Amino acid sequence: MGPISRALASAAILFGLAAPDAGAGPADNTLRWASDSEPANIIPYQNTVREGVVMGYLIWDAPTYRDPATGEYRPHLAESVRAIDDTTIELRIREGIVAHNGEVVDAQDVADTVNIMLDPANRIVNFQRITWLSGAEVVDSRTVRLKMREPYGPWQEYLTNVVIMPSDYLKRVGLEGMAREPVGTGPYRVTELAPGRQTTLQRFDRYFGGAKGQPAIDRLIFRRIPEANTRMAELLTGGLDWIWRVQPDQARNLRSRRNLTITSGETVRIVYMSMDAGGRTGRENNPMTDLRVRRAISHAIDRPGIVRNLVGEGSSVLHTPCHPEQFGCTQEGITRYEYDPARARALLAEAGYPNGFDVSIQAYRDRPWVEAVIGQLRAVGIRARLDWVQADTFSSDVRDGKVRLNLGAWGSTSLYDVAAITSYFFSDTPNDMARDPEVAALLRRGDRSLDADTRREAYTAAIRRVTDQAYWLPLWTFPLTYAFNAQLEFQPSADEVPRFFLARWRR
Repeated sequence: MGPISRALASAAILFGLAAPDAGAGPADNTLRWASDSEPANIIPYQNTVREGVVMGYLIWDAPTYRDPATGEYRPHLAESVRAIDDTTIELRIREGIVAHNGEVVDAQDVADTVNIMLDPANRIVNFQRITWLSGAEVVDSRTVRLKMREPYGPWQEYLTNVVIMPSDYLKRVGLEGMAREPVGTGPYRVTELAPGRQTTLQRFDRYFGGAKGQPAIDRLIFRRIPEANTRMAELLTGGLDWIWRVQPDQARNLRSRRNLTITSGETVRIVYMSMDAGGRTGRENNPMTDLRVRRAISHAIDRPGIVRNLVGEGSSVLHTPCHPEQFGCTQEGITRYEYDPARARALLAEAGYPNGFDVSIQAYRDRPWVEAVIGQLRAVGIRARLDWVQADTFSSDVRDGKVRLNLGAWGSTSLYDVAAITSYFFSDTPNDMARDPEVAALLRRGDRSLDADTRREAYTAAIRRVTDQAYWLPLWTFPLTYAFNAQLEFQPSADEVPRFFLARWRR
């Protein structure tokens, strides 16, 4: 019995898989998809989980939209956008936009959404979406002005992430009510939200279209299925139409299936290890505050070997705390750490740890990769223990200063700018485990300038220091392998957002 047969057999026994639903897929114009995680809170401002980003694109809209094929910023909720001065953006909102509950959305909704999300009392999680703004004010029913806190270089990129909500409803039910019964203006409306079971979205018949266009598929059903073999088994038996994060060995087996499409590619997401260089968990008996230890960890990991044997097609080894395609992500003059376990052991001895030390490593996804890293750390004497948590716990523990060493992935909320990753993690934010004032000042200089050359210069200096001080070990770019029903017309994009509103069933 081969791997797929074993997966099918075990999944059928353990999970009671039924025969394929005769109405699945193109027959009822429904797309059933699954992933290994889901947001605890579906509101885009209240989660950083990739599935939450995807839901955000389906349920809500922003003033502008970034075309994944061309990188062009296109008007969406707004019919026009202009910068009045270095800190003011004026939006002219399309006329007649209707939310899922029938509310007409105009300039007031834009201003209210921005101001509500900026209210510190609301304690938003994905603060980077909005905190580059200081507020918004209505000019007339269709015109609104957004005020930046200071000049912000990547404002055009970030404006695509400022999702707007019908404010009458938001004010009436609050953020908790919006999370329970979401209402947006997007191509799909929520008809069922049952975390841990499934989320059902229905095509919104009154959708205005804009840059996203009109969706062709009537219904989307999402389920969280943590086990990869179970997802694969359900795909093969017809319980699912679409999955992603398919492992290399699974992809090789699935390619022989004529009724499936298998495709792979690199994404802007990167995988990294972060270390408590700033001593947020305490400086006493904290090896991570020693540069020699951080460099030892960096030399201990065979990144090319893990990419070759585990991560698979579409991935490449990284050396910077950003994706090379993001604006400002220099690859010149950086410090690179080659795999050298002997050097790692020597550095540990030099730092006073000739017999290594014990440490907990927190992670929440891609367990085979984490276990490979743990094995290589142990080979040089670092006795790492896996602390496996949910994605939201992973994020909150970092913000609360509870993490000494972790392994995570970051997709920059699909933004192609260093400000969406390096600044997010190193400019004295709640996620900054290094707390290096020099790096933070350089990143702020880059973020605050509207001049591209000034931004590149500041980001280059910051990235060179981050790599020299080994605050992070960038591991590899995150590849995605998709497997889906061959009757589905679906085009992946490097920003890791499956745009189901552009998909359709072949008839």
